[in-house]
Parts: sequence; C-alpha cells; structure tokens
Amino acid sequence: MKKRRRYRGFILLFVFLLLLVAGGYFLFNAAATPPLETINRCQLALSKARSSEAELYARDLLMDGENDWRDAMLEWKIQNIKGYFSRDYTLLNRLVKQASAKAEAAYKKSIAVKDSLHHDLAIVLAGVEDKLTEYEKQYSALPLNRQSRQDYQTAKMLYLEAREAYERGNYNRVGPKAEKSRTLIQSSIRQNYGMLRSYFSNVSKWRQWANETIEWSKTNNKTAIVVDKFARKCYLYSQGAILRTFNAELGINWIGGKKHKGDKATPEGKYYITKKKSKKGTKYYKALLINYPNETDKARFAEEVRKGLISRRASIGGLIEIHGGGGQGINWTDGCVALTNGDMDNIFDLTEVGTPVTIIGSLKHYEEVGEL
Repeated sequence: MKKRRRYRGFILLFVFLLLLVAGGYFLFNAAATPPLETINRCQLALSKARSSEAELYARDLLMDGENDWRDAMLEWKIQNIKGYFSRDYTLLNRLVKQASAKAEAAYKKSIAVKDSLHHDLAIVLAGVEDKLTEYEKQYSALPLNRQSRQDYQTAKMLYLEAREAYERGNYNRVGPKAEKSRTLIQSSIRQNYGMLRSYFSNVSKWRQWANETIEWSKTNNKTAIVVDKFARKCYLYSQGAILRTFNAELGINWIGGKKHKGDKATPEGKYYITKKKSKKGTKYYKALLINYPNETDKARFAEEVRKGLISRRASIGGLIEIHGGGGQGINWTDGCVALTNGDMDNIFDLTEVGTPVTIIGSLKHYEEVGEL
C-alpha cells in the first residue's frame, strides 16, 4: 500500500515537473524578441545612404529615415524597461522598416542626382571653357581696360576651382563657382565687344585718311606711309601703289589715339616726317620722327583737359617715331612704331623729310578683322 502511494507520488511529481518545463518553454517562446536582423539591415542602409552624400542630394529622405531610426531606438528602450513577458516590439519593427526604406530611397535618389549633375555640370563647364577660350582668342592680346582683365583672371581661377571640384565629385561646389565664372567672363566679353564696336565705328574716317594719303602719293609721284594698327602693318606706297609691307610693333596701349604723355599709346592721325635720325641721333638704330602732336591733336588735348577728361598737370607728349629695334613679336613701345633694323634700312632710304605718315586703327571693319 505504502509502495503504491509512493509510486503515485513520483508520477504526480514527474507530471508536475513536466508541465512546469513545458509551460516555461511556452512562455519563453511566447515572449517578444527585438528584430535584431532588421535593425542591422537598417543601420547598413543608413550608412550606405550617408556615404552616397544623401545629406547633400536627398536630404529630406535621409532626415526622415534618421528620424524614424531615432524613434525606433527610443521605442526599443521603452520596451526594454518593461517586464520580460510584457514587451511588444511591433512598433519598433515598423519604425525600423520605415527607416530602412527611406534610407534606401535616399541612397537611390542621391546616386541619380549625382549622375544627373555629372552630366549637366560637364555641359556647364564646357560652356564656361568656351567663353574663356573666346576671350583668350579675341581679347587677351588687346590692351583692354584693367577691370575687364581682372574679371577674366577671376573667371579663369573660378573655372579651374570648379573643374577640380567636379573631378573630385564635389558637385555641390561646382555649380556656384562655374556660374560666377560664366557671369564674369560674359560680362567682360560684352564690355570688350562693345568697346571694339565703338572703336571700329571710325573705319570710314580711317579709310578716308588712308585713301587721301595714297592719292597724294600717286599725284605727287612720291612715297607715303600708312600704318594699320590692327593689322600690325606698315605699308610704304610709291606712286599710289604698295611698294613694301613691313611688320610693325606699337605702343603697349595701342588701341585708340594717343591722349597724353606717358599713356604708351600710338597716335592716330595724318602726320609727316620732320627728321631722319641715324647713328648717334637715335638709340633705335634709325628713326623717322613725325610731327606728333599736330594741330588736331593739340585741339583735342585742350578740349579734353577743359572737360576734365585729362588732368591739367598732364602734357600732350611728343617724340613719336618710326624706329628700329622691332621684331620682338609684341607691342612694347611707349607709343612709337617699331620695325626691324633691316626694314628700317628699306624705309629710311625710300623716304624723306615731308613724307606723309598716316596712322589708322584699321582698314577693315570689325567683322572683317576676324580673330584679333
């Protein structure tokens, strides 16, 4: 009897323990667990989006994703404070999935925007480069105003900075620099174009001066000189026909007429040789002194002083010559016309005191000049 009771007790104890283990197992599996794999994927997605520079190119999407991530982390803390069997990670799971989706969308948008910028900014930079090339071909060799040249230098520097940023993939820095560069160089080109158009409005007058000089040569059966500044040529006429053509180098500020002493400009007007210099008479091998300033120059100078366009302390200047020492390939004189020494031998022997010397801006219209 006692054995039977003891046996029954063992069975009941075994059943109780079995039920206890089964219940614990059920409760353990029934307890909520955080979505660790989903959380890890979300972290990777956010990191990937940041590395694609989504903060710059998909900022709203990335910020929304990071906000969801912060909310998810807060929710995780809240659930961890609760009792083990009362935790619920449903909201955490949803927030993490939202954050992942937005991070992935931010990554895709950032890549798409950068691809688009890569293409679009290449076009912008090419346009700026074309404008800089246009300036260099058309205007860089001309003695234009200082501000225009400074604008060009600044535009070139900004373009190079934009190009470097582009090559490094820093697209957010390219646009502003390229746009400022384009604005500066376009302004400089417009200004220079307008100035040259105004300057070339004198072509009819220049041609008239040249034709009068050539006609004088023909009528008087003598030589005459015409200097075309834009062509950088000195033409020697005899009996109204070109006898010799020489390459000429001019004053540093050769565009426009000479206004006063020290402006390094080659004058424009109708002159004549007043003195032939050679040996010790000139430091430039040989020279033909002309009668600058003539009466027209003097009247113009007085009027501009009166209007305040030229300082009253300035003088009109003089000692303008056609002289040797040329062949340097640049415009370098203080206002004279320089030829090579060999060419000076030719023109010196074929001219005399009284030979007309007409200096003009150009025999051609602006559209005919082409690349300056």
